[in-house]
Amino acid sequence: MRPAASRLVVGLALGWLAACGVLADPAPQRSAPTRPGGLVPAPALAPAPASRSASTNTPSARRRGRADLVSVVEMAATLGLKGAWTEPGHRFTLSDGARRIELEANSREVSVNRMRVFLGEPTVMRGGRLCVSRTDFEACLEPILQPALLEALPPRPRVIALDPGHGGIDNGMQNPRLGLKEKVLTLDVAFRLKKLLEAAGYQVVLTRKDDRAFSTEKKIDLPMRAQVANRAHADLFVSIHFNSLFPDTKISGTEVYVYTPSGQRSTSSWGTGEADDTRTDAAPVNRFNAWSSLLADRMHRAVLIRLKTVDRGQKTKHLLALQDLECPAILVESVFLSNDAEARRAATPEFRQQIASALAAGIDDYANLLDSLRPKP
Repeated sequence: MRPAASRLVVGLALGWLAACGVLADPAPQRSAPTRPGGLVPAPALAPAPASRSASTNTPSARRRGRADLVSVVEMAATLGLKGAWTEPGHRFTLSDGARRIELEANSREVSVNRMRVFLGEPTVMRGGRLCVSRTDFEACLEPILQPALLEALPPRPRVIALDPGHGGIDNGMQNPRLGLKEKVLTLDVAFRLKKLLEAAGYQVVLTRKDDRAFSTEKKIDLPMRAQVANRAHADLFVSIHFNSLFPDTKISGTEVYVYTPSGQRSTSSWGTGEADDTRTDAAPVNRFNAWSSLLADRMHRAVLIRLKTVDRGQKTKHLLALQDLECPAILVESVFLSNDAEARRAATPEFRQQIASALAAGIDDYANLLDSLRPKP
């Protein structure tokens, strides 16, 4: 069935199920309980008990109309999942055993198939039902949980653009104690990844091949990286980076970024004292929001499994290197150079080869998933 027809059928089914009361009493959850006592069955996708976490008086809730929200009822019908409250009025789980999403009232962080994902807006309670923004559902959650519903299936990637972060006078993150510069490490990983991808049959283009940048100004240099990829008709863009939160030397782990959807704030802008950086105009790369999220999910999982790092989440950011791209795109922060333990690993050729192998696996996972979504001849 084509995606458009699938959406029509889902819509009709949703109305019928709601009218019959079927969605108000989902079957008991069969997946493993997340807390003692297991899931609380929901004869109550019906209004949940009031709680301090379920307040609808947040600014985000006040300004959003019903058309801008997707309830857990609609999510269940669209994604083919069953739902139940794990904490009435506070925490809700949707699952079919193989797929699982856990949501918390008034939180931007959700767990999708046991992976941390940060939404562009907090969840809200409406009419006793937990809801997410329609942008978050369509640009992030639906692609990861039910990619068969997406329209405009892209071709299997053939040309991969690799972007070794920084270069030239821009050293990127550093660890002076160990003599490490991000620009050196990213280029090394890019060359290693290029060899792996070419051996697998991909064509690879690098946005830089040596210790040079296009310009000393980031506002010029970073968009020019996208131009390199666009001229090569790249099917995917992967920007390679290493993280730092110096002087904090304890935080470690992996983060994967996509470009922030239009009308939303980036993940970091929700921090204390940070300004709202919402952009209402769509960037060219926003045309590929859903596919970028799917690529990020596959890469996120591949890197965490192979590097055995801490999950810092899938996030969004207004990244100049990504905004003008004409293909799905992500930025990967594999480990923290500000953390000496991770920096020592990154300093070794063996670990950088592991990073390259993990990135190659993420690209392969994404490509193979696309193949599985194509109609069989």
